[in-house]
Amino acid sequence: MALKKLEKDDMKKLEEYLKSYNSYKTAINVIKKQLDYLVPGFVSQFELDEENKGKFTLHSLGKDVDRLSSIKALNLYEELLHYNIIVASIEEAIEDLEELERQFITSRYLKGKSIVQTSFDLGYSEKYVFIIRKQTLTKLLISLKGLIFL
Repeated sequence: MALKKLEKDDMKKLEEYLKSYNSYKTAINVIKKQLDYLVPGFVSQFELDEENKGKFTLHSLGKDVDRLSSIKALNLYEELLHYNIIVASIEEAIEDLEELERQFITSRYLKGKSIVQTSFDLGYSEKYVFIIRKQTLTKLLISLKGLIFL
């Protein structure tokens, strides 16, 4: 019984990621503009030394960057990486679905349509669309399990 509840909770989280997909893409573009404003010609670099210690550096091709701006830029860059991972993961997982499942995801989550509207788009009954939903989310839950923990 507890396993069923966890799976249901995970599916709800997954649906939230799918519903927010377009917002993540918009956020990526906005963050890029903010970074370009804060740090014109923004370039980032991550290096590992021999002891596997990471070093992250920011460079500006335009002007010197003060400490406060570099901290803001670093926070924005981390957020940008986070959103890029989400978007890329969702896109890759959707590519792996069957055509009908992709159409369901596009209609229901990416276009934000209701189950009734989605059933009209797909040409199936609402009951069958719920079956498609369950099998599609089950597949996506496997391929996107890592997102739930982000």
